Amino acid sequence: MNLFWKQSMRTILYVLLVVMSIAIAALVGIFAVGIYQKDTDRLAEEDNRKLADQMNIAMSQDIHRLIQISDALYYDVIKSSPEYVVQMFQTMYDSQKDMIESIALFRKDGRLWYVAPALKVSSYARIKEEDWFTSAFEKSENIHFSCPTVYDYFEQSDDFHWVIPMSRYIQVSEGRHVMEGVLLINIKYSAFAELFGNSAVETNRYSFLMDSSGRLIYHPKHAQINAGFREEPPAELASYQNGSYRLNLDGEESLCCVETVGYTGWKLVSITSRGKLKMTGLKYRLFLVSIILCVILGSMAASSYLSRVLTNPIKNLEADVKKIAAGNLDIKIHSSGSFEVYHLGTSIQKMAVKIRQLMQAIIREQESKRKSELDSLQAQITPHFLYNTLESIVWMIEAGKREEASEMVTSLARLLRISISKGKNIITLQEELEHVENYLTIQSKRFKNQFTYEIQMEEGIGSLRTIKLIVQPIVENAIYHGMTGMYGDGEIRIHAYTEGEDLFISVQDNGMGMRPEQAEALLDYTKEIKTGKGNGLGVRNVQERIQLYFGKEYGMVINSVVDEGTEVLLHLPKVTHMEEEL
Repeated sequence: MNLFWKQSMRTILYVLLVVMSIAIAALVGIFAVGIYQKDTDRLAEEDNRKLADQMNIAMSQDIHRLIQISDALYYDVIKSSPEYVVQMFQTMYDSQKDMIESIALFRKDGRLWYVAPALKVSSYARIKEEDWFTSAFEKSENIHFSCPTVYDYFEQSDDFHWVIPMSRYIQVSEGRHVMEGVLLINIKYSAFAELFGNSAVETNRYSFLMDSSGRLIYHPKHAQINAGFREEPPAELASYQNGSYRLNLDGEESLCCVETVGYTGWKLVSITSRGKLKMTGLKYRLFLVSIILCVILGSMAASSYLSRVLTNPIKNLEADVKKIAAGNLDIKIHSSGSFEVYHLGTSIQKMAVKIRQLMQAIIREQESKRKSELDSLQAQITPHFLYNTLESIVWMIEAGKREEASEMVTSLARLLRISISKGKNIITLQEELEHVENYLTIQSKRFKNQFTYEIQMEEGIGSLRTIKLIVQPIVENAIYHGMTGMYGDGEIRIHAYTEGEDLFISVQDNGMGMRPEQAEALLDYTKEIKTGKGNGLGVRNVQERIQLYFGKEYGMVINSVVDEGTEVLLHLPKVTHMEEEL
């Protein structure tokens, strides 16, 4: 190995160039295949667009011809020369048999007026309930093209088949009366099949037609779709603007061209299977692959020697890293080989030392945070508080105030129940405010009603999740510090509400207040608080726990004015579910 690194740079560069030639050949091949595929897609999109344009023109011409027929029948015959209706209906039908199945005129009550060819309305037909009939009266100013339907409302000798109804509202003057009705032209569904016949699903391209709401008008495999053997095209295609798209249809990526058919609002969609397009370039790709394989085979012999030399030091490093991953951070890393490998080995050695130091620091930090949380929980219900509460209960019982004593015991039990919360650290906002209410009930009786309190919560937010015991330390601080020296006129107001995606809990008192620097010091861990009672750790722990769970953007804001009172505003995110983090 040492002998290799004493070789000339020429030898090393020669080996590296062989490897580079393989990479370059592969990249060139991939780039060439990509360019070929892009060109194939571009040509397919252009062919798709041309086909859609040609079919759109042909269909628009047919639609225009049908509209002209409808206009001629209505304005030139029905309104101007009603005596020739039967003759003109038959004449128009005979001249357009290749496209029109029948022409009919119905009265407003659904009775047949005229029809060509001569047909009778079926006994079970419900003309007034047909979509083409109701649409004509709903929008009387338009000509309506309905979805394909079974041609079964006339009695016929042959089997029923599919037609596309085209209807319009009409008015006919008969003496003094104006008669209303619907002119119906049934378009043969087979006429559309002939129009779409030049695009078949047996090739890699086909076309279909849908209305503006996404319902199919024509599809070359309509029968299979109706039978459930083929997936129906997505209805959202009807909302696409004219242009080319790439979609996943029938389980494969396809090129799609959308065109709007004039007047009808129908969407003409031309589809080309991209997977089948890729097959057309198989020979081209095989040719490129053969060239790349020749280059790889030519470079394998030269690269084998290089791989052995370069991978041995890396294998040693891999073995050492696995030992580090298993927890052995005191391992001695192998540092050998080229300069880069040697430098990597020494860097890993330094990293292992750094990881060991960071792990120790994290352990200490987590222990500190955990101790802070435990201290904050333990600080909420101190033995002194329990002793004074129980002593007050005993005093009430001895004084005969059994109802007050019972209420105080109940509040204490609920307080302890929520404080424990089955070991959970996440509770609902309703439970948190209930805990505070029990605490205030006990304190108001202990302090002989020296203060009043009020708890309000916005409707519907009681189920939001919050950290346990974050409001009670603030309330306790307000009682022991804010209410000092007050007799009977102390007030504590708690209000929980939401704004946007944030939850706010406001704790206000009308106590002594504090100076701005005192309020700032309560939240600054670097400053020492000197007060008559306590050291402010309860308030700081609340701040620390909120930010530990939700991030530095949340926490507390303290607004206080000397001799007027203090408001502590807890800012939390509005969440309905939280993972339990203990």
